[in-house]
Order: sequence, then structure tokens, then C-alpha cells
Amino acid sequence: MTTEKVLGTAEYRAVRSPLEGTVTLTAAGILPCMNYSAQLEMRPERIMPPMWDMVFFVQPLCLTAIKPFEISVVVAGAAKFDVIRVMDATGWVEVPVVDPFVPVNFAEAQAEAARFLVYARLPFPSGSTHSGCIIVPEGSLVPAIYYRAFGPASRQECDAWLLKNCGAFKAAPAGTPGGDVPWPRAPQPAE
Repeated sequence: MTTEKVLGTAEYRAVRSPLEGTVTLTAAGILPCMNYSAQLEMRPERIMPPMWDMVFFVQPLCLTAIKPFEISVVVAGAAKFDVIRVMDATGWVEVPVVDPFVPVNFAEAQAEAARFLVYARLPFPSGSTHSGCIIVPEGSLVPAIYYRAFGPASRQECDAWLLKNCGAFKAAPAGTPGGDVPWPRAPQPAE
């Protein structure tokens, strides 16, 4: 079978290597046929910043199946440029070159990243306050018996909101199963 070269599309990223003076250009996407292939090819122009073509090699017969791809090329001598140009089916794409190793003050970065959420326990009876509240870091998995009541915010803001808006757990009376542990009680239906 004959193979034809056509321009394709992808998502692009370019990462500068601080030690070698090179840039890694990566294209990721999905091909509609299992027998198609993708490739980044350097353009014939000898100019800077470097320019590439995103090409697909297609055949007349399509073996229908979604085929993800991720291809990378290492571009020597491109570390001094801020963009790499790629020609694809949508036209010219300017891919910004990013630095992966930017030094930051770790304590400041952690303080800015520390975000929290307040979750309250279901059910939420109408006309009552939130109850059974917990504070968790943003991105934490929480059991499905909780709903998000407040956040994201700092730990101090979450603590203040919890004290103002969340009702306390009702401890089970002494002598109930569970001993002296103050287990939360579910609201009892009115009889």
C-alpha cells in the first residue's frame, strides 16, 4: 500500500535543558487509524528559531481504532530561543520554551500552595447549620458522606468559617453501644 505524508495536529510543549543547551520538543495527540503514524520532521529552512513539521503518514485504508501518540525530538543549540515554530494542519504554532528548573523559595511556594477545604456531613437538613465538619487539604479524597461546604482557602480561614458555621457533633448518651467514645449520631426522625 502507498503511504502519503500529510500535515497533522497535536498538543506541543518545549522544555529547555539547563545543562546541555538543548530543548526537547514533544508532540502528543490522537491518530484516528491504527495504521497511521506521526512524526516531527525538521523543515529544510536553515534559520533560527528552529522550525518543524508535524506530519502524519496515512494510508488509503483506515484500520479504525483510536491510537494515541507522543513523540519527542531533541533540538541542539536551541536553548537560547524562547519559541520553537511548528507547522501543522492548523498553520504555524509558536511553542514557548519553558524552564523546568526555576529555583524558588520552597517555604514560600509551600505556603502559597497550602489550600484547604471544609467538608460537612450529609444529610444537610433544611433550616439547620452544617454539621460534622472536617478540614482537609485541597485535592484530598473525602468519603461520599461529605459535601463541600467552604473553600478553597487558607487553613486559618477554614478554621474561622468552621467555628462560625458548623454545628458540633452530638455525642451519643452514656450507656449506648460504643462506650464512652463520643461517636457522632445521625439525626433521628421525628415520631
